[in-house]
Amino acid sequence: MMSRVRRASAAAAGVAAAAVLTACAGSQAGTGVAGGAPAATTPAPAAATSAAPAVKPAAPRPVAPNHCVGNTRDQLVKVSLRDQRMWLCHLSTTVLATAITSGASSVPYDSTPTGTYHIQGRNRDSVLTLNTGKQYNVKYWIPFSAPLYGFHDSSWQDFPYGSPLYKTQGSHGCVHMPLQAIAYFYHWVHMGTRVVISA
Repeated sequence: MMSRVRRASAAAAGVAAAAVLTACAGSQAGTGVAGGAPAATTPAPAAATSAAPAVKPAAPRPVAPNHCVGNTRDQLVKVSLRDQRMWLCHLSTTVLATAITSGASSVPYDSTPTGTYHIQGRNRDSVLTLNTGKQYNVKYWIPFSAPLYGFHDSSWQDFPYGSPLYKTQGSHGCVHMPLQAIAYFYHWVHMGTRVVISA
C-alpha cells in the first residue's frame, strides 16, 4: 500500500514539474499552447503564489554626442582642447574617437594653437627636436602646422590621455595620441585633410 502512495505522489510531482517547465517556455500568441506543445489535459496542482519582487528597468545609457554630424567632407579631423578629445569623421560618421593630450596651456608658448589647418605629412619613426635641443623619438609624426605642430605618439607620457594634467604637464603644443589611435590615424588620413582645433 505504501509503495502505491509513493508512486502516485511521484506521478503527481512529475505532472506538476512538466506544467511548470511548459509555462517557463512561454506560450505562442493566440494558441493557448505553451512552447508549441499541446496543452496538458490533466490540471496541475495549484502552486503556492508569492509575489516576485518587481524588477526595476535599467536606466538608459546616455548617448554620446556625434561630433561629426553635419560634416560633408570625406575626411575631417576635429580636436577639442577643452574636452581633451579628438574625432576622425567620414561624412557624418565618427570613425575614431580618442582621448588626447594637448599643449601645456599654463606654460608660456606651450599651448596648442586653435584654428583650421590641413594635414601636411605622414611620417614614421621620426625624431622631434625642440628649440632647446631636447629630442623625442616617435613612431608616428603627422604635422598640421609644420615644423612646429602635429600629432604624434608619446611613449614618455606618464599620465592618462584626456587628463586635466595637460594644463601643466602637457605637450609643447603638439597633440599627443595613444599609440593604437595614432597608428589607425596614420593609415586612415590623407594629405590635405582638414583639421579643426577648438578651444
